[in-house]
Amino acid sequence: MNERKHQAWNFWSAFVFFGLVALVGFLLRKKDIDIREISFKEALVILLASFRMTRILVFEKIFKYLRELVREKQEYYLVGTISSILTCPWCMGVWATLAVIAFYYLVPFGDLLTYVLALAGIVSLIILLSNLLQMWTDNRQRLHRREKITTGFHRSEADE
Repeated sequence: MNERKHQAWNFWSAFVFFGLVALVGFLLRKKDIDIREISFKEALVILLASFRMTRILVFEKIFKYLRELVREKQEYYLVGTISSILTCPWCMGVWATLAVIAFYYLVPFGDLLTYVLALAGIVSLIILLSNLLQMWTDNRQRLHRREKITTGFHRSEADE
């Protein structure tokens, strides 16, 4: 793909995003919702839901087919821009947050979807922390076994 044209499409996608922000802002104002006055709880729910939606779109198997499809068609400039967004957690996070805010405040039962995503986000964080703890534990065990083999020294539990 011509890199210059791809960059131009990326540039224009920012204007599309800002247009959507203005549209969501207009619709929020029309419903008398001031986003600056959201509670800490609402902000936390939106944050967790955005986190989960971003992970689903960028990393999870369920959207792998879509990511691969747009990656294969990157020579079409708009599709290349969509591919850039779908494969970048920082880029997708911004779009996902706007979508979550729109769903939460503007779509009937959107708050239910937002809460489901937020709770799933907490579950994802617990799984990530559990995986990190498992990797740390496995690494410690490997180092301990390696130390036993190379030194022939067996530590007692009191030494650790």
